[in-house]
Amino acid sequence: MEILVNCNIMIDIEMIDNIQGGNQSYEIFFSSKDKSKYKIVFDSVWDLRCSIENAYIDRFSKFCHNEEQESSVLLIQNSDYIQYFEKQVSGTRPVSGLKDYILFDSVDTVMEILTLKEPILVKLS
Repeated sequence: MEILVNCNIMIDIEMIDNIQGGNQSYEIFFSSKDKSKYKIVFDSVWDLRCSIENAYIDRFSKFCHNEEQESSVLLIQNSDYIQYFEKQVSGTRPVSGLKDYILFDSVDTVMEILTLKEPILVKLS
């Protein structure tokens, strides 16, 4: 069973404004509920999904929630996505150490990111 837990970033995302990147590095720009501007930097990204919230209704309903604090950035333990990725790469990439992060805003955007490194939160204004 997939379990949602808190990670190193605790923040409420109001709206994801922009996603930039490629070649295993991505920056997600967003505003918080208090209207401050931020970006989250992900390096060593091996796969990502970006979707509208409605496409995640079934997936969200099956998560076991074990968050200690409310946040829009969470880590998924026992990730089905990592298992799927491992099958897709057919042993060409090791998946040990790979983590599955999920981000969502209060508007309609959901992102799921497979990465080897912890994301970094940067306050812009």
